[in-house]
Amino acid sequence: MKKKMLLALTGVAVVAAGCGTTATPKDNTTDKSDLSLEEVFAKSNERQSEIKSFNATMTMTQAMELGDGSTIDTSANMKMGAVLEPVQFFIDGTISMTEPVSNDKIDMPMKMYMTADDGFYMYESTADAWFKLPQDATLDEMLSQAGVQANAADQLKLLEKFADDFTFEQTNTDYILTLKASGDKFKQLIEEQIALTMPDAPIDQLEELSFDDTSYQLTIDKKTYDMKELKLDMIISMEIEGTTAKIDQKTTTTYDDFNNTTITIPQDVLDNAQEINY
Repeated sequence: MKKKMLLALTGVAVVAAGCGTTATPKDNTTDKSDLSLEEVFAKSNERQSEIKSFNATMTMTQAMELGDGSTIDTSANMKMGAVLEPVQFFIDGTISMTEPVSNDKIDMPMKMYMTADDGFYMYESTADAWFKLPQDATLDEMLSQAGVQANAADQLKLLEKFADDFTFEQTNTDYILTLKASGDKFKQLIEEQIALTMPDAPIDQLEELSFDDTSYQLTIDKKTYDMKELKLDMIISMEIEGTTAKIDQKTTTTYDDFNNTTITIPQDVLDNAQEINY
């Protein structure tokens, strides 16, 4: 169960924002904004509530050191699109893992489609086949399995209480908000984040976790207040059977095509998928 919890936490991705004074201009910034961090936060939060669809690209690298001295290296590259109402999405990418004993690289395709009209389809690489599954999962549940957050508005509200801990910078085109988080102060943030994105995770085991050298960086467009990019670097440690297991994960998610995304399931998937009922 503890190993399951540690693996589940690798999917955590947080959208961050902050407060304070006017953003510090970075080098060569001539188009300067006088908005305060509170004002940028409010405008971005308002904008997120207006977003009905988007595309995203996520890259992730992860090094897991287990208590027995073995290591597992994992990477992921994902493209996705989502429509919030009615719930529709696609995910297309690959998760690659290095086998700790042989050092062989294992590539695992991840492909999913769901639309309101056609239902939910998933590709199973071991069978080299598409399957149609019951359409009873929510968008947040499905996207969290792929490590992607769908509802930025919920994330911004979650982090409002940590606003004082963020730094605030600007370029000609963007606001850059950064949080350096470690220690017990941010355990509440992680607990609420997991409850938001993974409702079935064993939250009671968080007391045995430590979060070190964690940083979040959010890039917000100065004109539209859209969230353009999220970077998360996190080190998680956990005691397992008297030894310490550690995960070092770096994730970058970029967002675009706001309110301009449509989801279409390829015809060959619709024609050839095997239906599963359970």
